[in-house]
Amino acid sequence: MKIFYLVAAIAGGIAPYAVYFGFLAYVPGSSGALSLAWGNAIAAATLTDFTISCLVFWPFLIAESRKLGIRLWWFFIASNILIGLSFALPAFLYARERRLQNAAA
Repeated sequence: MKIFYLVAAIAGGIAPYAVYFGFLAYVPGSSGALSLAWGNAIAAATLTDFTISCLVFWPFLIAESRKLGIRLWWFFIASNILIGLSFALPAFLYARERRLQNAAA
């Protein structure tokens, strides 16, 4: 699973920006991006789902980090805000899996 989490984190770090920069190439400037995010019911539902997922991830991240002794837990919250959940969650799961494997050895 560790390799899967690493590959997912890499893909999750690249994919959102590829889509975003593709959007900017099609529609120059980012003005109106927020109104597009809430522009229709499907976009609003997706953004709401993402927001709730992030708010559930953060307490899980902090609790697991404390339990396993992962010191740089704040990096995953920052990466969640700056890059997205598609990177932060698999990156944290990768770090968690490494910590679990090191503890078992």
